[in-house]
Amino acid sequence: MNTSNNKILIQSVGFGKEKMYIELTTKRVLVVPYTYTKRLKTANKEDLEDYRLIANGVGIHFEKIDEDISVAGIIRDFGSETKRINISVSTDFLDKADSYAKEHHMSRSALLQTATSEYIAS
Repeated sequence: MNTSNNKILIQSVGFGKEKMYIELTTKRVLVVPYTYTKRLKTANKEDLEDYRLIANGVGIHFEKIDEDISVAGIIRDFGSETKRINISVSTDFLDKADSYAKEHHMSRSALLQTATSEYIAS
């Protein structure tokens, strides 16, 4: 895994019509809607494209709107009903997650949120 101090880092950022696509050094992609924060939601494309990676890819600073977001924060909010963050994973992984969740009487969402929180905390 290409990480610094075992942290998942941002490799690149792309901007769509309603969402930004954050490619991580793990080759996974976080799909983050602009509604993630009020400042992102009201920003125009020019404002969004004026960004820089901070702390070697731990987060993103958007210069014109003075907004910072981090991988840890996005992952923490994964599964939140109001944030609606998506993390790309393989179908095989989802099948295994569903099986595990069923065995432990959990929903997939609850399982993934718990696992993600525990990973970030470690």
